[in-house]
Amino acid sequence: MFERRKRNRFVERNEILVRTAVDKYQGPGVAAHTYDLSTGGARIVTSKNYPVGSVIRIRLLLAATDQIINLDGLVRWTRPKDNGDTYEIGVEFESLTSQAVLLLIRHLYGRNEGVPSTIG
Repeated sequence: MFERRKRNRFVERNEILVRTAVDKYQGPGVAAHTYDLSTGGARIVTSKNYPVGSVIRIRLLLAATDQIINLDGLVRWTRPKDNGDTYEIGVEFESLTSQAVLLLIRHLYGRNEGVPSTIG
């Protein structure tokens, strides 16, 4: 099978809060968590199904460091999980700030081998 992803995915659970433009990106949001994460996107497990093409705002709590990153993401795909009460959604991050990219790189790649000195 051909792999279309451009970035490595790391399987890990991080708590997130999802909001949409419908709620003006405010209010309580929907609690969810990541299944996997990369610098370009994430697979998210959530109790709410979001339509493909919708933009969501994600408040990501990095489990290892307790750092919070706010990200916007485009829903690329969605599918129900086995029990029917939860969904998996594939999200591509959009308009990443340099600070968000750096935090993700440090979190994902800075574990054992150190943070890369250059990004190419």
